[in-house]
Amino acid sequence: MSNKRLLLLDHDVEWTAIASEALIKDSYEVFSVDTFDGALLILKARSFDILIVDINMGDTNPEALLEELFSSADGAKLIVCTPKSSLSQATRLGRLGVLDYLDRTNHATALAELRERLKKALLEGDLAPFASPSVKGIEEKSPVDGKNFHGLVSRNWRMHSIFELIQTISTTSVNVIIEGETGTGKELIAHAIHARSGRRGQPFVTLDCSTLAHELLESELFGHEKGSFTGASERRIGRFERADGGTLFLDEVSNISIIVQAKLLRVLETHTFERVGGQRPIVVDVRIVTASNRRLDQCVADKIFRDDLYHRLNVVQILIPPLRQRLEDIPLLADYFVHRLALEHGKKVRGITTAAVRLLTAYHWPGNVRELENVLLQAVILAQTTMLDVTNLPARIWNPHAPLQQQTSTRLTEQLREPEKEILLSTLKQVDGNITQAADLLQISRTTLYAKLKKHGISPDQI
Repeated sequence: MSNKRLLLLDHDVEWTAIASEALIKDSYEVFSVDTFDGALLILKARSFDILIVDINMGDTNPEALLEELFSSADGAKLIVCTPKSSLSQATRLGRLGVLDYLDRTNHATALAELRERLKKALLEGDLAPFASPSVKGIEEKSPVDGKNFHGLVSRNWRMHSIFELIQTISTTSVNVIIEGETGTGKELIAHAIHARSGRRGQPFVTLDCSTLAHELLESELFGHEKGSFTGASERRIGRFERADGGTLFLDEVSNISIIVQAKLLRVLETHTFERVGGQRPIVVDVRIVTASNRRLDQCVADKIFRDDLYHRLNVVQILIPPLRQRLEDIPLLADYFVHRLALEHGKKVRGITTAAVRLLTAYHWPGNVRELENVLLQAVILAQTTMLDVTNLPARIWNPHAPLQQQTSTRLTEQLREPEKEILLSTLKQVDGNITQAADLLQISRTTLYAKLKKHGISPDQI
């Protein structure tokens, strides 16, 4: 019906669940958060047509809250939720562009009024124009300050420096080496380099060099002629030919054998090659972007990578920091993945709690962003509620005995303590205070569970 995008900011989880479900059925695109900081975070990543805001968010000054939201919302309209007793206070905020006021004392009545007001607003045309989502599901407000750069979501200064570097080299065709741990997003960086370049309308071709023997890798890169070796029943066009005019991305390039390295160097020097079994030189115009989870300069020192090839490839070098060195990105990434994955898999998950995000931030992430995405994929797929909580996360994330990257930060340990209490409370509520069932769910002994309850001052009788 509408496809308008709405944001619900409310501490009443029951209300947001009821309202979200009803509004989704009305064909609105609905997102919900339960904290002011969470709302500001999502507003930095997405554009909304209307914000439905509870002005009674704890001790927060409602006027200051709405003023900051309004300045972050790119012209979105506001509907303020307030009990009748606060209506006079709410009406004083009309200068901020409040579209309407909603008494949320009775959920059913409030929902009916909200649906009617939105319907009327659509007919009157006084909602802000809808901003279509990007391919990745999040609006890019600008190349860098919108925190989303070609699917790379970050607020980390080192990542933003990488974004700026990509823009700087966008008018060139220089070769680039991308180095970083597995799962940090090297291929996304390569895609961004291609998308920003003058070659963006031409092919972007990828090849993972880590799984192929040098004979197969040579054929994949350069192609082969029919009959050039056993099993070559027809001519094959290689990746270089397919990438002509565009970009060739070679992942895990440190695994290329010395034999194939020599042939790759010749292509870089002459822009020509021959198919395996062929005799006719083929001329190509290809930009090479390579990636490695090992430092290539160390591979050169170890005599497993050619020095001359390394210098040909390493015109520009990009070093991607691991996720554990950009903890400020975890809340942003968690929100991004939850909404994108829910949309992709048809789930009604609309957000993730602050407690769950704190727990994610305390984890050491050996698999980096890819591991975070996989963890949230599992949580979204298995979720039975509209908000992901700590109990939706796999045991390795919330198990307090899991290693925290050799305890490099006492801050991480502190971050873990409060989520542990919330995990215990949430689990006990699930099983109505049954200690045996709670211990089974948490995969710990009853003795350990009792000790943890005592540490946090929790009594099962109070559940």
